[in-house]
Amino acid sequence: MSITPLIQMQRLMLRYPTGKTALSGITLDITQGQFVYLIGESGAGKSSLLRMFYGGIRPTSGTLNVQQTDMRSAGESKVRELRRRTGIIFQDHRLLFSRTVFENVALPLCVQGWKTERLIPRVRKVLDYVGLADRLWSYPEALSGGEQQRVAIARAMTANPSVILADEPTGNLDVDTARRVLDYLTALNRLGTTVIMATHDLHLLESHPGRVVQLHNGSLAGGSFEIA
Repeated sequence: MSITPLIQMQRLMLRYPTGKTALSGITLDITQGQFVYLIGESGAGKSSLLRMFYGGIRPTSGTLNVQQTDMRSAGESKVRELRRRTGIIFQDHRLLFSRTVFENVALPLCVQGWKTERLIPRVRKVLDYVGLADRLWSYPEALSGGEQQRVAIARAMTANPSVILADEPTGNLDVDTARRVLDYLTALNRLGTTVIMATHDLHLLESHPGRVVQLHNGSLAGGSFEIA
């Protein structure tokens, strides 16, 4: 029996209103449980592709199905539903600096209407997982860059998403901290979560295996390959 891919792309194209073509002719399948690195030069289309996976932007033409949702025709309610099943990690964290670590991590659960008695132990559990159980009531400005990124990982994983999209999550971190962040993402992947990570830190691939998809000028460059 064939397995329906988590994400399916056929001749996918994205053209901005300015006329710039960001992605052209992308045909690719990503199956549940993979760890996928998107690599390529700045401007290759990595961030644009990730944004399309959660409905931040819509394809211009071609086919894009994400978790059985047609991203060209899906209405806003469908896209919101998809985002509830998706964890998103940005390079700049996008934490709310007026809220505590607890409040930042709890945000996806609050949006989904979790009750307090269920929400509190879940937030404590994911913060313990990323080694920040003692920073529950701290504010992000009191944390280091690496700690802030770990809060972002905790927030992304708190609702048990089937896929995590990470856009250059180690880009502003030193090598050792970057490896620790990648350790957490790899551990989540081993638990069954699909991880798709855009990165230019190619040295990280040496210690953390996965599937590599290379983009160049908005197109696939030589298909994809596995690093064991």
